[in-house]
Amino acid sequence: MAEKTLIAKMRTDESDPETLLVTSPVVGMADGAPKDGLFLNPFDRIITMKILNQRYVLRLPRDVHGRVTEVFIPNSYTPVAYGQSIARVDPRVLETGAAGTDGAAGRGAAAGATDDASLITVPSPSEGIFYRRSSPDSPPYVEVGTAVAPGKVMGLVEIMKCFYQITYDGPGLPEKGQVVKILAEDVSEVQFGQPLFRIKPA
Repeated sequence: MAEKTLIAKMRTDESDPETLLVTSPVVGMADGAPKDGLFLNPFDRIITMKILNQRYVLRLPRDVHGRVTEVFIPNSYTPVAYGQSIARVDPRVLETGAAGTDGAAGRGAAAGATDDASLITVPSPSEGIFYRRSSPDSPPYVEVGTAVAPGKVMGLVEIMKCFYQITYDGPGLPEKGQVVKILAEDVSEVQFGQPLFRIKPA
């Protein structure tokens, strides 16, 4: 049975406002639990959920990074309610240059980062066609060595004739970074969550 994607809801916790709570966007059955200490990049898999006999992969939102510091559900097949807390993530680990591995999906998003665990992965926000430049005659948005800061456009993804910017932003990211790897060719087909760039915190 094909798996579909759900994006987790995030909210702050008054008892610890520096961290974020990952919550369920639906009512369903959670299959498993994220591992305590796991580092998650945007769109990394958190758990699998079953809703009316359809399986879904619950993923982190595109602007969220962090390390799992607390898990609220058992590592077993268990019901969850809408808005129920699944885990707590701490985005501050990036501020110290700490890093982790790929998310629970094990999809290879960090396969090229094993030589430097501090690298930040920027994934594709959707499946579509990836463009490194705004037009064939324009220079690329970024090259290896380009400095990036929050809001910096790094590329585009075309989905049904609509273009969406890929930017360097999100809570907990360092204020400055540098592109050290570009992992997709210009005008190439990419998949949801596919790693496109590696960023070294400055």
